[in-house]
Amino acid sequence: MYKYSLHQKATKHQCPNCNKKRMVLYIDIETAEYVSPLVGRCDREINCGYHYPPKSYFKDTNQDYNHSIVKDPNTTQKNQFSYHSRKDLLNTLTYYNENNFIQFLKSKFEFNEVEQMAYNYKIGTANFWNFGTIFWQVDANYKIRGGKVIIYNTSGKRTKYINWIHSIKIKSQEISSFNLNQCFFGEHLINNCDTIIAIVESEKTACIMSLIFKKYTLLAAGSLNGLNHFKMEVLRNRRITLYPDLGINGLNGSPFSIWNSKCEYFKKKGFDVEISDLLERNGTNLERENGYD
Repeated sequence: MYKYSLHQKATKHQCPNCNKKRMVLYIDIETAEYVSPLVGRCDREINCGYHYPPKSYFKDTNQDYNHSIVKDPNTTQKNQFSYHSRKDLLNTLTYYNENNFIQFLKSKFEFNEVEQMAYNYKIGTANFWNFGTIFWQVDANYKIRGGKVIIYNTSGKRTKYINWIHSIKIKSQEISSFNLNQCFFGEHLINNCDTIIAIVESEKTACIMSLIFKKYTLLAAGSLNGLNHFKMEVLRNRRITLYPDLGINGLNGSPFSIWNSKCEYFKKKGFDVEISDLLERNGTNLERENGYD
């Protein structure tokens, strides 16, 4: 692995650009120390977009930059990733009457359709964490990579409370560690379909759009920066359409420009992928400011 990496733990630090405690810092893999309080990425991708990588920091401070691949001192075997058990997932497929996200969808769509969607995507309820909605990441081999927990209000709006099942388990001392290796939300669904794969940013958008546009198989990258080569490899030889959110031009560009660049990159790598500019052509300034999808 590379010498510098974003810290994998859930610890967040104050962003020097927006002053919110939403920044993940880079660490030196060999020393496990932070590179600098300034070197990191804010997860407020649209409203802030701050990203100061180690390479830029070392250049700005006239230091030699060594990004060579090193051995992770905490890893004894290559690709030693962690997975959740099937029991972990199955135990959460309940308490839907307390799940604000599911109840919101049932107020907008047919009851049976929402129930089927929740079953298909393996959406759970964290009754042990304020009845948050669990978006399980199940890969194409049906291994359970992770579970992102998001608390929604009764209007279906996401709150600031986001967690991961493994983080909750570590805090409660059920497990001592977990090596997260994310995949697309909904990835397991590609095994039983021959439709176009549509990739959106958020899990919520994937769920809603799957109820509306049934000609696609909807997957979610999990975030603006969640679209990467490691996740995409499983979709090689499939037809793919990217649907980025609306957003203003941040430090790294707009969501559309960022995903458009990635689209061109994946095309060069042999993927059958295109990007939709429907929102980009029709979105208003207010809709961009609010990050509509």
